[in-house]
Amino acid sequence: MSAAHIPARPEWRCTGCAEPWPCATKREQLTAEYTDNPAELRTLMALRVADAAEDLRQYGQEQLWQRFLGWLPAPGPGPIIRWVANPPLGGLRRSLPPREQIDPRTSGSAAQAAAAQVSTLPGPPAGSGPKRIPPPRRSRRSTR
Repeated sequence: MSAAHIPARPEWRCTGCAEPWPCATKREQLTAEYTDNPAELRTLMALRVADAAEDLRQYGQEQLWQRFLGWLPAPGPGPIIRWVANPPLGGLRRSLPPREQIDPRTSGSAAQAAAAQVSTLPGPPAGSGPKRIPPPRRSRRSTR
């Protein structure tokens, strides 16, 4: 049975070997455990360094970063994200059908046919818009 390599707070020393956590053994364990998901390992260690920053105020941010995140393998290209259910902000970009060019000098059926294709939606009935509600009146009591 091997010793557990967990951090002992507030010193953040390994309970198995008393080295600064994560010790070399714990780094190997974590790297092997998260081989298929290195992004999750980076997230886990980022959370750990945030916790450790509370306890290890005597160290600078560069030292904490090196200790908790500096040993991690460099991130590779991420997965390709495909927008399936929810399109990105701005909505799905659809190309509009090409517009026909109408020569205004031409009169007759081509211009009339193009004008007939344009449809307009009727506007709302008069008086059906939102009502403007005036703000409440404030009393004008003097403060004598």
